[in-house]
Amino acid sequence: MAVKDRVVTWYIQNIIIPRREIIDKPGFIITAFTEHKKTTYLRDIFLPEQLFEIIEKRIIECFGERGKQVLYSAGKKNGYIYSSLSNFPTIQRCTKKEFSDFTYLLVRFVEGTYAKEAKYEINIDEKMFNIYFKDYIICRHNGLGYIMTDGGIAGIWAYAMQDKTVEGIQIECQGRGNQQCYIICAPEVFLLKKTPHIFHELDLSDQKSDSLYKTMNEIRKTIYSKNSLKDLLNAGFFEFKQGILSYKKNRFFFCDSHILYLLEQEIAKLDGGEQVLFNACFEYGKLLQETYGYKDYQKFIPDFFSALGFGEVRVLDPTKPSIASVYYPWTIFSETSKYIIFRGIVSGFVSSSLGKQIEFKTYNIVVKNYLTLTITV
Repeated sequence: MAVKDRVVTWYIQNIIIPRREIIDKPGFIITAFTEHKKTTYLRDIFLPEQLFEIIEKRIIECFGERGKQVLYSAGKKNGYIYSSLSNFPTIQRCTKKEFSDFTYLLVRFVEGTYAKEAKYEINIDEKMFNIYFKDYIICRHNGLGYIMTDGGIAGIWAYAMQDKTVEGIQIECQGRGNQQCYIICAPEVFLLKKTPHIFHELDLSDQKSDSLYKTMNEIRKTIYSKNSLKDLLNAGFFEFKQGILSYKKNRFFFCDSHILYLLEQEIAKLDGGEQVLFNACFEYGKLLQETYGYKDYQKFIPDFFSALGFGEVRVLDPTKPSIASVYYPWTIFSETSKYIIFRGIVSGFVSSSLGKQIEFKTYNIVVKNYLTLTITV
């Protein structure tokens, strides 16, 4: 059996069959499982690889090294929160054998989800983690990858080591012409022996899957959204092949929904960053409409975004475009967010559909025991 076939078989047996990843409920993508008497409940979304490629490119074009730092910070914070919500083992809570077994399973999961191949080495005493990828998401195309490669992996390893000084650096990258992507994660004192230039992020916080988080993101029956991701996979709208979800050959990856909030939060620290982020998302929205090829945004947007886990999305008023998402993914950052990424993508898609500039500049949220987001022009 080929390596990739083994990975897909492992993924199906260990993730899909035990229903760790719930994809058959319109509006929701949920990771849910119980291990060692601890329950994990995560609100996930599927995101386009191309969107992150554009965001990274535009932020770095405008802000240079400072742009790289905020992208890295968003990724590391997300990796740390994701690990905390997932109740990942840490070196303080298990034996070396248990930790090594967990690392093996985590890498196999990453290999079946984000890359075609993954190899790794760990040195627990030195808190070092080396990982090598083939065709890892995002950086394979743009040669950057500060969010999901350097930052995201560093956040996961920092949590596992319970050491916030652990940072990550990508030494090699296929998107830069190397044969593979090679990332080192270790305490910064070790990394500085390898390279004088690393990014730093120490403002990391634990987030637990408590009763409030679960209630706000609980699966609820939708009224208008009828299609789950599983439904659109069965219909051939999306394709899942060799562990990769794609729409018309454009790859999507699943991620904890905190990333939407953290990216916006970090990029907003840059002078003019919010507008650059909106423009990047608008650019992607236009590309998505061109890929789709039809003008009926009133049908596409609800089907597409609901299936990807953005809640029950529907067009309220096509004459003066107004779009609502009931059960939008909630986090502790929801009440301070400006929802730039979602507004930008939808603005670009509708603009391209109608052949004129449409920007969803206004947003409103209602927080009950779930989150409702409404955006208008």
